Amino acid sequence: MDIAFMDDPCATLDLPRSSRETPKLIVYDLDDTIWFPELYMIAGAPFVKDPATKKTTDASGVEVRVYPAARASISLVDTHEAFSGTKIAVASRTHRGQWARTLMSMFDIADDGGARSLAQCVSFVDVASGTKKAHFARLREASGVEYEDMLFFDNEGENC
Repeated sequence: MDIAFMDDPCATLDLPRSSRETPKLIVYDLDDTIWFPELYMIAGAPFVKDPATKKTTDASGVEVRVYPAARASISLVDTHEAFSGTKIAVASRTHRGQWARTLMSMFDIADDGGARSLAQCVSFVDVASGTKKAHFARLREASGVEYEDMLFFDNEGENC
């Protein structure tokens, strides 16, 4: 099944036709993969979400934004029947874990009024200092999903 993806009607996504073709766990990094700016670049909490504009800002008024493609892919995995057997996880190397969890609860993933937050879409969270190798070992243990059944998105190639 092909569907239009994001704002480009010419871009289509060929969705898997069976659960054997989908990963069991899709893991996203947070900083500069799901949102920008990165946590080390901002003033931090308290974070404020404007109910009218849905913009989220840090203590100094800097807006933290979810990338449209990240929002679209998470929404697709969270809601489309082709991904019914797929869970979502995040793995982020930061010592600002509480900021990350707060922002995850503030960002809506769909703009249809019945949106779920990023935190509600995610089944496993590993946000801590350390290496991605350590994150994945913990995610494998927590989820029971083998590495070959995981798909990982990160802006830093050295993490992949």
